[in-house]
Amino acid sequence: MGEYGTSTPSFFLHPANPNFRWVFLFFVCFLTFGSYWCYDIPAALEDTLKTRLDITDVQFGLFYSVYNFMNIGIVLFGGVFIDIMGLRVGAVLFCFFIALGQIIVSVGISLSDPHTAYAVMLVGRIVFSVGGESLSVAQSTFCSKWFKGKDLALSFGITLSFARIGSYANLVITPKMASSEGVAFAVWFGTITCAVSVAMTILAAFSDKVRDRYVDKDVVPVQQPKFNLLVVLRTYVKDVLHFPASLWLIYLICVFFYIGVFTLISVSGQPYFMFVFGFSKDNSGSVLGLPYLMSVALAPIFGFGVGKLGWKPAFLGLATLIMGAAYAVLLWIPPTVIWSPFPFTMYAPAFIGMLLMGVAYSLCAASLWPCVPLLVEENKVGSAYGIMNSIQNAGLALASVLVNLLSCQAHTRECTAPPLYLLGGIGVFTVICTVILIIYDLSHGMKLTNARPAIVETGPSETKPLLNDQYN
Repeated sequence: MGEYGTSTPSFFLHPANPNFRWVFLFFVCFLTFGSYWCYDIPAALEDTLKTRLDITDVQFGLFYSVYNFMNIGIVLFGGVFIDIMGLRVGAVLFCFFIALGQIIVSVGISLSDPHTAYAVMLVGRIVFSVGGESLSVAQSTFCSKWFKGKDLALSFGITLSFARIGSYANLVITPKMASSEGVAFAVWFGTITCAVSVAMTILAAFSDKVRDRYVDKDVVPVQQPKFNLLVVLRTYVKDVLHFPASLWLIYLICVFFYIGVFTLISVSGQPYFMFVFGFSKDNSGSVLGLPYLMSVALAPIFGFGVGKLGWKPAFLGLATLIMGAAYAVLLWIPPTVIWSPFPFTMYAPAFIGMLLMGVAYSLCAASLWPCVPLLVEENKVGSAYGIMNSIQNAGLALASVLVNLLSCQAHTRECTAPPLYLLGGIGVFTVICTVILIIYDLSHGMKLTNARPAIVETGPSETKPLLNDQYN
């Protein structure tokens, strides 16, 4: 990002005013609000959907597996699309696919035949997946373009908290809405949240375009070569192969950590909480959503602290250890009245475990995602985030399949605990990768450890905007 010129408008609400970036951040926060709300609608209505659609656990798991498997490849091209064709065009297009996919899902649940409804809903989830993770890449790229230095981690923390408002609100509100107004109404309501995201994406794209007219306006743009897909792909592969080892460690930490959080909340957590701790179907969603709710408050705070102090690998290490403690509490502290004479304390291990998970989740998000712009050139940020989301989705897809294979229909601890042991074991690999990252960063210039590391130098191109305006 270049410097603002002397003729920059002084009006606060003008996109070219440096302080407008906080207004812009408000728009960007809502880019993924609808997608986060709708992504976990199946989890919020799990038992209801299984009964209404007459599907098994494995069939239900496909609502998530098709999304994750599709995004193994799609999000890679989403990052390339952003770097080549333009951030603004990409963000609007990805958000449109999310809204279209949710509309198809809503049409499906409204059909009377359960088998046809299920098939249509799966198609909707596939269309939804085209934009889901790619929009997150666009959101991350917007943040890395508009915010630098200590403000970068804060911007990531704030966008995460806003998105997770949608996740938690869905887990709490959607089951109650389905009970009072009907399942179809609850699913169609998700479409409204997507419409809000579309409107905010258009506002963000317009603001970004206006700003780019003022930033570096005196710099003569470098003539861009004619677009050639083969050349682009060849260059892309070459760039990826030259990504630093620390970035690949970040990718591994990302996939292992988010498997431990998201798979618990979306797939394996509800049966375990119902049959082990005795929660009802509605209440289990509220408890499982605690990490999302906590991130609303903690993510910006942690983002501000990480931005001020640096030490990102150390904070990542702390986050992974806290996640391990959360699984230890959930698995090894029995749900019996051992805390006090009051019966309600049998729920204490569940609450403590999810509160620890919320702290770990918020701290990891504030430390993990801001690492990427510090390790790659500015014009490769979109591709780097695309690979990160692709690897994450590959891991989530495989984890979802494994968890469903380990589960059984019996309502006992023996049937619902194995998936949590699997997720806890994966968490151990997260700790190992974080330790390696800390050692590597300390021995290679401490780019991630320093309080205010400089953005990676890009030579003459760093005076240009991140993206090519000719494609916008």
